[in-house]
Amino acid sequence: MSVVWKLNSSTVTAMKGHHMTDNVASIEQRASENRPRPTEPQDCERTEVLRAHDAWALPVEVLLDLLNATVRKAEMPYDALGAMLGDPSSGLRIYVRPGLSDYEVSRLVRKLIGHYLGKPGTGMCTATPAFESDSEFKILSIPGKPADTADGAVVDAERRTVPDIASLYEGSDWAPMHGWCTDEEVIGALKALIVDHLHGLAEDLPEDASEWPEGIGATVAFGYKDGERCPLVFVDPNLPSGLRADLWGFCVALASGGDLGGAEPNEDGIFFVGTQRSPVTGPGVGLLAALTLQRVGRRPGDCGFQLGSEPAMSSEQLPDAA
Repeated sequence: MSVVWKLNSSTVTAMKGHHMTDNVASIEQRASENRPRPTEPQDCERTEVLRAHDAWALPVEVLLDLLNATVRKAEMPYDALGAMLGDPSSGLRIYVRPGLSDYEVSRLVRKLIGHYLGKPGTGMCTATPAFESDSEFKILSIPGKPADTADGAVVDAERRTVPDIASLYEGSDWAPMHGWCTDEEVIGALKALIVDHLHGLAEDLPEDASEWPEGIGATVAFGYKDGERCPLVFVDPNLPSGLRADLWGFCVALASGGDLGGAEPNEDGIFFVGTQRSPVTGPGVGLLAALTLQRVGRRPGDCGFQLGSEPAMSSEQLPDAA
């Protein structure tokens, strides 16, 4: 059934359908075709700090070297545990249960490093080797020496800082294609990708639209154009440019078939993307968003945006539906 979704001056038709089949390679290719050359660099500080998504994109060996970390086999205190991460001042120590496959060890190491990068100063933590779904792959805190002291914070900051993040990705699929670019350039490239290659609609929320609900930064729905399924994306233009750029990257990843982790749209086929963000915890739409943004020239912030089927808003704030 067709659902007409009105945003005052803008009207789009959202129809339910199958998931998009675009993969990571196609996103990278399409982004390349729409990238403008940079006119000025981004804030240097943001390009030098390792973030949680780096744990899933850089080679494990590179991560261990950057963080002065070691991996050792050791018996776990509980049978269900697969790995433990300690945070002594001399360097990170990761202990893995004997008998795990190389794939399991790699995934556990990435999960623990990602947790550390996303939440530095958390002392000692553990992870279970449940790989059937990422939701079962838990990070648990166990008693250990806390690292949230002033000295520990300095060590964390120094350990997470690298001279040139772009050089770490050089030659990979996620290296910045044309160097770092401004937020507005990146937003323009992502909009063009949605319009020109996903054959969708990519617009700022119209100025004459009703008040945007608090806590919602974007919406994504799907319609049909000439029989082809296409995304319909609106982003709040009143947000800071860095947040808007990351939201556009998230919407591109969502529209291109990124793993949603079980999230579902509302009955009208609309996804609501919140403005609150958290570190990327593993493969999925957040990771794809972060790496897509980096590929088109922005060192992203945390891209673990909240994705839901309904915003917290009154009936007067909802776009008219018919």
